Amino acid sequence: MLVPPLRLRADRKGSESATEQGEGRIKGSISGPRAVRRAAEAGGQRPLYTQTGSLVSERSIRPEQNGRFLSAVFDEWVQRDVGTVFVQTFDIALGSWLGQHNHCTVSPTCGNALALEHNGDVYSCDHYVEPACLLGNILERPLREMADSDQQQMLGRDKRDSLPTFCRNCDVLFACYGECPRNRFLQTPDGEPGLNYLCAGYRQFFTHIREPMAEMANLLRHGRPAADVMSLCAERDRARYAAAGRNDPCPCGSGKKFKRCHGLSSAA
Repeated sequence: MLVPPLRLRADRKGSESATEQGEGRIKGSISGPRAVRRAAEAGGQRPLYTQTGSLVSERSIRPEQNGRFLSAVFDEWVQRDVGTVFVQTFDIALGSWLGQHNHCTVSPTCGNALALEHNGDVYSCDHYVEPACLLGNILERPLREMADSDQQQMLGRDKRDSLPTFCRNCDVLFACYGECPRNRFLQTPDGEPGLNYLCAGYRQFFTHIREPMAEMANLLRHGRPAADVMSLCAERDRARYAAAGRNDPCPCGSGKKFKRCHGLSSAA
């Protein structure tokens, strides 16, 4: 996927809580890096790399950065690469606009992607290979039995049932469904736990791509290729740029004046 790799909940000094990364609108859920450093310096244990707490590595991407990155790549793709370059993140999003759920992270529930280790141990998910999520061993227990176990089924339902009200009322819930539970360690603006660390960026991204995604979904429903959206985007851009004055902000959103941005190519 195009989303840069994330190292959430670090196991080394230099970790910082989501709040201290600058997420002023969203609260972190546990103590920040100062307490971690003090404990380490005193000989105490640092956080282990498990799906607990709200520490993130200093190398982790910020939510809004992720949203801007995805939006910028999508804008390039939707204008010239649809049908020839296939980006998993965009394909999954298009499925959501068609009412499909093609990946566990954006499905209402999950739990169908178990992880099998070299010794036969089976875990609930490759993001939850830790003691609390050990289902058994294939040398001792049938795989089907572990997949159908109450423990595994509960994990899958919890993805849906644990969504905070803030998410349930979101207008892009259908494209996200809270994303992966491993990233849900923030509090909502109302103080409810379970908000995804990447929420702000995903909301930005899904809102940004709403119009062309709806157009591609409509094209596919009528038996036309999704690639036809490129001509629709080109027509829309021509109309936007034709109406722009030399000193107007460029319609592309760059922040530059039109004459210093897309107006240059128009003049040429």
